[in-house]
Amino acid sequence: MYQHMSKLLKSKRQFFVFSLLAVLIGWSQPSFSQVEGDAANGKKLFKSNCASCHKLDKKLVGPALGGVTDRREVEWLVKWIQNNAELRASGDADAIAIYDEYNGSPMTAFPQLSEQDIMDILAYSIKGDEKKVIPGPDGGGTTASVATQDNSLVVVIGLGVFFLLLIGLLVKVRNTLKEVKGDAGTNLLQDASSFTRWLVNNKMVMTLGTIVIGVWFLSALYSYLMSVGLEQNYQPEQPIAFSHELHAGQNEVDCNYCHSSARHSKTSGIPSANVCMNCHMYIDGSEILDPTTGTEKYSGERSPEIEKIYAAIGWDPEERKYIEDYETQPIKWVRIHNLPDLAYFSHAQHVTAGQVKCQTCHGPVETMEEVYQYSPLTMGWCINCHRETKVKVETNGYYEEMHDKLKAKFHGEDITVEKIGGLECGKCHY
Repeated sequence: MYQHMSKLLKSKRQFFVFSLLAVLIGWSQPSFSQVEGDAANGKKLFKSNCASCHKLDKKLVGPALGGVTDRREVEWLVKWIQNNAELRASGDADAIAIYDEYNGSPMTAFPQLSEQDIMDILAYSIKGDEKKVIPGPDGGGTTASVATQDNSLVVVIGLGVFFLLLIGLLVKVRNTLKEVKGDAGTNLLQDASSFTRWLVNNKMVMTLGTIVIGVWFLSALYSYLMSVGLEQNYQPEQPIAFSHELHAGQNEVDCNYCHSSARHSKTSGIPSANVCMNCHMYIDGSEILDPTTGTEKYSGERSPEIEKIYAAIGWDPEERKYIEDYETQPIKWVRIHNLPDLAYFSHAQHVTAGQVKCQTCHGPVETMEEVYQYSPLTMGWCINCHRETKVKVETNGYYEEMHDKLKAKFHGEDITVEKIGGLECGKCHY
């Protein structure tokens, strides 16, 4: 019996040790090849030369470039980027395999990029984008995160099952030791570890431990269930890789130019392809900014993302005119922000009457390469905003008569949205 129990405990210990090692190995970060380059300059070069076909974290037109130095030799990458056709012609098996994988679609050659330029781009592919710090109301900041898969339920259930199995094992050990009678039981107990003897003699500890773990498990499960339906950080892949950082950030395009109905409608609206064509009738993505001279030059190849707009609306970029009798195809944008049907929300009331900035709810979209849901959009979050946001009585002449009445009623007090009915149930749930 004693030998059987020893083998059992030993095998269980090994199982837990190996499990812990597997978790630690899974959490460890991959090692990167050493690349001597300026990641900041690499980011600029990547945006102007590579971003129309590649992303760091996922496949676009071409493969994801994050960690590419772990998959390919740096010397090979330099040759491939500068002139992949020449590399294929030399009989390089990897170059030919990639060409075949993408159905004979050649990658643009970049002979104008020096070896150091490519090293800078590779350094950026390793480092990636730094998380942006968004100033908070107290002057502090929070880090903008990219949406990732939520594995919290798996973790909670996994830890709960692990602890329950551990308790079950310890209970089985304790019961087995107690069942052995007479001298054999006494000797077995004396030979056991001090922890095992303490466990056998303190049944209350096992009971309390089980209760504590059970309460923790139920609490963690409840917290997870309360988050069901919350889509904060939701970032779906869109049919066209539209960059808000480029349009709203670098080019300073006003949000209301594309989402024009936000000023006078319940919804902000999705801009039609005609709005895109106001600019992209003349800008086809072949323009490249030379980082050394600051002047534009032309690659001769249009952006594949802009080509998607042309294909949707029926624009012939060679003839520079719309194709007659063309059957247009809708661009199937994926909705990101979505309130439940039981809640009424008007963009016009907030943007025009309340003069609320888009970033208040949607976050710093001018810094987002891809837009994600920045705010939780929960009822509590909205109510808290109504309690804290002051009504702009001085800068909105449309409600001048109402504001005069409010100032007379509250006699110099701060007039928040709460004081004009912002917490009344019927305002949002009528």
